Amino acid sequence: MKVSLSGAKMGCAIVSSSCLATAIIGLSNSSVFAAQFITIQSTGTLSGTIELPRNNPNFNNSITRIDTDETGTYYRNLGTNNNPNYVPVYQSDYLQIGTRSDGSLHYFVDFKGIPIVSFDGVLTSPVLSGGQLTPYKYQGQLPETTFQGVIQDEFNLTKAFYTGTVIDPNTGKQYQGTFEISGYGDRYSEPNGSLTPTVFDFQSDIPGSPTITSLSITDAPLASLRILVPIEETSIPEPASFLGTLIAASFGIFLKRKKNMYAKGLA
Repeated sequence: MKVSLSGAKMGCAIVSSSCLATAIIGLSNSSVFAAQFITIQSTGTLSGTIELPRNNPNFNNSITRIDTDETGTYYRNLGTNNNPNYVPVYQSDYLQIGTRSDGSLHYFVDFKGIPIVSFDGVLTSPVLSGGQLTPYKYQGQLPETTFQGVIQDEFNLTKAFYTGTVIDPNTGKQYQGTFEISGYGDRYSEPNGSLTPTVFDFQSDIPGSPTITSLSITDAPLASLRILVPIEETSIPEPASFLGTLIAASFGIFLKRKKNMYAKGLA
């Protein structure tokens, strides 16, 4: 079942561990508190169909310059530095030649960067569970977008929203809600860079006219996944101990008295 996300508003509830400290922060300055986030780093995979956005199908103005040999062929090392195994990945008809400062020739091909969207994206990660990507409007115009990104010399997931549960591997705390996510895949120069889409897949070498406008990906690995978890006043702590309840109650009385003092101009 898809859950619509109006305005892409994020929210969460902490479902394990005490949040008295964050509650104190929220009570002391709610405007600052609303802007506080926990950033959880992990890895993940993406599946689905990526395509050029219909509202603006043009390739973007960013250029990726890729070193090639004198035939315009790019090779990836599928081996190691000590035992290399170079295999051809892509050959372009639009070879360019430059001269380095030492007088040697430099062969390269320029590629257009590629903005992409997906309407059927699936995101998996060791830290995410019990949910799915939440649709939103891309640039306020394309409803049911599940994620957006840019393909340059690496695959960049620039925005997605996940509704479900995320666990912070550093603390073991779990949060429930809707979280904004970004990330990226390995660069094309890495041995496994071809496992995520690159400019080669869209054949966007300049000054060619790319004809590929969509591509299906399955479990494309994201080397880095960044999950923003908003810390809100609606956070739900674990059942409090007697001491925790007493501290919270005492702090509430202190805040109330402080508020009254401010109102009377005594603070």
